[in-house]
Amino acid sequence: MESRVDEVLPAVRPVDVVAFHNHNNELYFALRDLTRVAPEPVAISLPGYFVVAHLDGRHSAEQIREKFRCEFGRDVDRAEIERVVAALDQALLLATPRFEQVYDEHRAAYAAAACRDNRDNWPPADELRRELDATLAVGAAPPLAGPVGGIVAPHLDYRRGKPCYADAFAALAQATPAERYVILGTNHFGRGHGLVATAKPFETPLGRVPVDEELIASLENALGASLRGHELDHRAEHSIELPVHILQHVRAERAFSIVPVLCPDPAGAADPPDRIQRELDRFADALRELLARDPAPTVVIASADLSHVGQRFGDPQPSTRASLDAVETSDRRLLGLLEQRREREFVAEVRAAQNPTRICSVGCIYAALRTLPGHGFRLLRYHQAVDMDNDTTVTCAAAVMCGS
Repeated sequence: MESRVDEVLPAVRPVDVVAFHNHNNELYFALRDLTRVAPEPVAISLPGYFVVAHLDGRHSAEQIREKFRCEFGRDVDRAEIERVVAALDQALLLATPRFEQVYDEHRAAYAAAACRDNRDNWPPADELRRELDATLAVGAAPPLAGPVGGIVAPHLDYRRGKPCYADAFAALAQATPAERYVILGTNHFGRGHGLVATAKPFETPLGRVPVDEELIASLENALGASLRGHELDHRAEHSIELPVHILQHVRAERAFSIVPVLCPDPAGAADPPDRIQRELDRFADALRELLARDPAPTVVIASADLSHVGQRFGDPQPSTRASLDAVETSDRRLLGLLEQRREREFVAEVRAAQNPTRICSVGCIYAALRTLPGHGFRLLRYHQAVDMDNDTTVTCAAAVMCGS
């Protein structure tokens, strides 16, 4: 990909970056596309990664050369930068027409598929059931004050999120089994900036779960807009399928349907936050009204993690016990607002602080509570999944929303 001297270079698409050392103990970075459009990760050296870090759609090759000279005290040939850009474009990691063509092919294939099938990413059924048994075995929920309308559970992997998965689903086990679960997740890697639903049944190692297409269509009719414009975002998104596995496991003898919806972030900066909050309000209000007219017993699940801290997530200083204690203090203060049913203040506080601990699920938590206005919010457990060796910590909560 050859460019003119002053031409702005294309931006790198959102990628996961993992540092590693090769056999010569040289520092490299693996770039991985979590949407699975780009099939293979790309390894790149530290100088190459410096170039990658400046591929933001605003820098030209000459500007990168100047910044490189200031950082490393030596020149880099324009041709080297262009080789990096060409390799990334070939690997589908840049926002270019080449990527758009392949993306359209993936979107068409998903639209034509009979189901959302992600079984290749999971162990066989027996092994998965053993993992779920171990996850849920530690759960204990106190007696509940009323009928369960919803829960908050993590979308961390089962090992790290075990305490909160266990308590959240222990609370759900006390409820009358529902016929339908509205699962509100987080759109971590997709292209949609609004609400995104899928009508594809979920095929998992534990079987197929149908989607309530009629309710999705009714929501779209009430909102006057499709929720499926970026349906492909669901293909690689884990925040819905993690609770689906657990529901399949604990409800193995009784059929149920799901309504999978990914929620945007009303506290983020990707889009005007007021617009996103209005979109979530309209969605939650429409969902609440539709459920009130529908006799099918339904539970709302917010599949939500909280803070993401550590150098792995971009913090400049290593985590310490004191810094993690400060994160817990902040998380618990925000959870306290939810316990008081001050969910709009919850959103406003995260937004005003510019989300310094990278809470990823403000949208789905807010939408779940707005859907259930007559329900309390009871925090069952708070948990920090800490990995000091890799300086990565993700926090989560288990909560139950009971009506009177």
